Amino acid sequence: ASNKQPLSFGPGQTIIDLKRIVWEPLKGEGIPPGAKIATLRGDLAKGGGELLVYLPPNYTFPNHSHTSEELYVWIQGNFTYIAADGTATPLSGTTYISLPPEVPHALRCGKQACVFYVRYTGAFDYTIHAMPARKK
Repeated sequence: ASNKQPLSFGPGQTIIDLKRIVWEPLKGEGIPPGAKIATLRGDLAKGGGELLVYLPPNYTFPNHSHTSEELYVWIQGNFTYIAADGTATPLSGTTYISLPPEVPHALRCGKQACVFYVRYTGAFDYTIHAMPARKK
């Protein structure tokens, strides 16, 4: 039961073995190579979707925002959350983050690869912003 062929025992059911995930490159303007994505449910282009994101060790996902609400559940890898004001907060590999629309943020993965679940309530889009000056 992978994300490409999930199990279902009735309407609205999706069962996926996360060890059988099929990753695809996360490509987009301003996104450095190396990030990967696996759609779990929904259609990100049409609105509302759930996915897993993989970031390689020492990878920084650039400062960006979305027009949709965004919910993260971090599964693996220590990381640093970089807020719009430049505050960089180290967090463990088991973290919950909920962001309203239009909140700029960046993510820096630590020495181990990072994997996290993301849910968008609306269509997936993003705007890249300049990295904020690091707050002292």
